[in-house]
Parts: sequence; C-alpha cells; structure tokens
Amino acid sequence: MTNFKPLTIEERDLFTDIFKNYQPVTSELSFSYLYMWRGDYNLSWDIIEDYLCLVSKSEYYSPFAFCPIPVDGKKNDLNFRKALNALEEHFAKENLTLIFGRVPEGLLADLQSVYQERIEVEFLDWASDYVYEVSNLISLPGKKLRKKRNHINKFLREYGSYEYVPIDETNKNECRRIFEEWCDKNDNCNERRVSCERMACYELINNWSKLPLKGAFIKVNGNFEAFTIGEKLNDYTAVVHVEKGNSDIHGIYPLINRDFCINEWRDLKYINREEDMGIEGLRKSKLSYNPDLMVKKFLVKVLH
Repeated sequence: MTNFKPLTIEERDLFTDIFKNYQPVTSELSFSYLYMWRGDYNLSWDIIEDYLCLVSKSEYYSPFAFCPIPVDGKKNDLNFRKALNALEEHFAKENLTLIFGRVPEGLLADLQSVYQERIEVEFLDWASDYVYEVSNLISLPGKKLRKKRNHINKFLREYGSYEYVPIDETNKNECRRIFEEWCDKNDNCNERRVSCERMACYELINNWSKLPLKGAFIKVNGNFEAFTIGEKLNDYTAVVHVEKGNSDIHGIYPLINRDFCINEWRDLKYINREEDMGIEGLRKSKLSYNPDLMVKKFLVKVLH
C-alpha cells in the first residue's frame, strides 16, 4: 500500500539526510530544487521499502516517477524491486504507464536488470546537466574561455570597482527586483503559473533561512545588478539554481559566475549548472563555458 503525499517544507531534514547519504549527481535531487519546483512537477512522495519514491503528475507533461533512491544511500536489490513493483501498481491503478524520468545514465543498468526487454529508453538531451570544473570557472583558462576573460576585463574597464555581497535576510528582496526587471526586459513573465521560473525562485527567497542555500549579488555603482543562488549537491559538487542580472551591464554574468565560485565553492571540484531545457540561447550560453562533462539523463518507459 502506497501513501503518496505532497512535498512540504517539513520534509527538509528528511530529504536532506537522504540526499547526503545518496550523493546525487543530477541537479534535481536536492530538497531546495524539488521544493521550488514542486508546483510545476505536482510532486508527491512516499518511502517504500526504505526507498524514497517521487512521483510527478504535472499538467504540462506526462506523469512519471524518479528512479527510487535508497534512504541510507546503499543499494538493496530486493527492496529496489519491491519499490518498483509498488510504483507500477500505483500507476496502474490510475491507468497510467509507468515512466521513469530524469534517469541518470548510471542507473539505466539497474532498471534494465529488473525489467529486461520491457523498457524503452529515450535520451533527454534537453534535461542533461552541464558540469564544469570549479578551477576552470575561476581562472577561465585557454582560448575557449578567452571571450569570458575579455567580457570581465571590459566590465572592469567600464565600471572600475564593484562589490560582491552575500544574500541574507536583510537584502534578499533585491533578488525580486532584479528578477522582475529581467522579466520586463525579456518579455518573459508567466505570473501565477507554477511553471514560472520567477515564482520558483521566490519560493527560495521566501524560505531563505530554512534552506541550505548560498547566494550573492554583484553591486555596481551602489545598485544590486545581478544575483545567483546555489547549494551543495554532493561532497564534491555545487549546483546553481538561479542566475539573473542586468544584461545592459557588459560582463556581469561571467563576473558573478566566476566570483560565486571564488567565494563559495573554491574547495569543491565541480559546478553543476543544470540543463538547457532545449532553449537555444541557454544552450549556447552553457556550451560557451566549455563544460567538462555532461550528466546525461533518460526517460524510461515500462511496457506492459
């Protein structure tokens, strides 16, 4: 018997402990990410046979489950199979095909060992994560990143000095202003829709002291002009959830990207900057930083 429940802020410690044990590589598997996008995913959860099971029944795409996650971080083949069976029964009761979404490449073999020939696998190019070495985002070495260095140098020539200011309870609402100005400039507002990136970001701002986040502003001529928010994904990787700024200020994006790494993530190996969602401009931007690796994700459909 399953008992799927909506995700609330009360699950923070439970999920954080599970993910700390599991050491995820995909950007979705942090409590902050799941909480900020819980409306878009229409997310529910249950623990079945010591596995955390997450189900999405969004109004925007087909229902799916995340691959079950061992609560203690240790794989147990028997309990894994029992959790999969429970998910299949849960989907069947609603006359739905069981689909696993955002499955990292490393877990495909686990699903194939259970379902054998009963699955169809589709590569999700748009959902795959871009991952960079922290040291490269700090030093921006070589010809491939020369343009990034040039953008920062132009910023410094035009504006001289600037301030790097951590986000806290006293200044966090500046994130709202920057985001709203960004939306106005880019004609990109989905107000009141659960799929709206701005509304998802505000979930982080509203719960700033309750979530394990780090964030920072770039302040130019006395004004906050860009902000970024991220957190530790695993022991060697941070993930960046949000990055927004005034694009009229040349170089502000590579500057905040670099300085966030210098000030907050210098001791880690990698930065996961999430997926490109199939948006051409976003893909071009993420590729321009010369990713060191990609976390490939897949959709796995279980056939009857």
